[in-house]
Amino acid sequence: MDKKLIIDVGMHVGKDSEFYLKKGFNVVAIEANPVLVATAKTALAEYVTSGRLIIQNVAIAPYEGEIDFFVNAKHDDWGTISKEFAERNERLGSSSEVIKVKCTTFDKILQDFSVPYYLKIDVEGVDALCLEQLFASPERPQYISIEAGLTSFEETFNELSLLWRLGYRDFKIVNQAQNYAVRCPNPPVEGDYVDYRFDGLCSGPFGEESPGEWMGIEETFAKYKRLLLEQKYFGANGKFYNTIFHRVYERLKRAPAGWYDFHARLGRPSGTR
Repeated sequence: MDKKLIIDVGMHVGKDSEFYLKKGFNVVAIEANPVLVATAKTALAEYVTSGRLIIQNVAIAPYEGEIDFFVNAKHDDWGTISKEFAERNERLGSSSEVIKVKCTTFDKILQDFSVPYYLKIDVEGVDALCLEQLFASPERPQYISIEAGLTSFEETFNELSLLWRLGYRDFKIVNQAQNYAVRCPNPPVEGDYVDYRFDGLCSGPFGEESPGEWMGIEETFAKYKRLLLEQKYFGANGKFYNTIFHRVYERLKRAPAGWYDFHARLGRPSGTR
């Protein structure tokens, strides 16, 4: 494991990568959309030039070669290789254009670089694929975050089960819609201190700086069952979304019914805390 390396799978415009770089880590960023890659290379040119940021313009897929990539017309963070996700986006009123992009496997990324200290995965519809391909590696990242599924308990069960089988024993569920209120601790726990302002396009702090308390697997499952019920009624595609019931619910809860990331911490050797 390279303790100074973070792999950012689903770079988007590079806001997360910028945060990691400012905290003193080196970054390998993966992004399929060539327009977003060009944007990030311009915004983060100094890090690219210094060699601290390596951007791979590829999609993560089950094989190496080329693959169809669905570029969303309204939301550039909804790009996906998943036809099912593209069809979901269509039902939400946002069409996609299909382009051909280069693709590779995640285990090939690890072979070309190294196992990172922290692995951020946010690639619409194929987060679990990255986890599945981690089994080929003899090492694991100390920390992982993935976008949590919001459609079914079976999807959630699969994601958490993969993390458990990979050796992760502690979990957090982080509401991404509350990123605006999150601040990094000073003194820092991970890397250097950065007074960074997060928004809805950021994954936020990672590792021991991620917000909330670590939970066991049973507590995580139980909490997410409640969140899936919330999504059914008040999420972006929920029964009462954008109605007076939705507004009253969020006012009483004092938090938006947002979208969520799972954060996972690798199990520690026996006898350690």
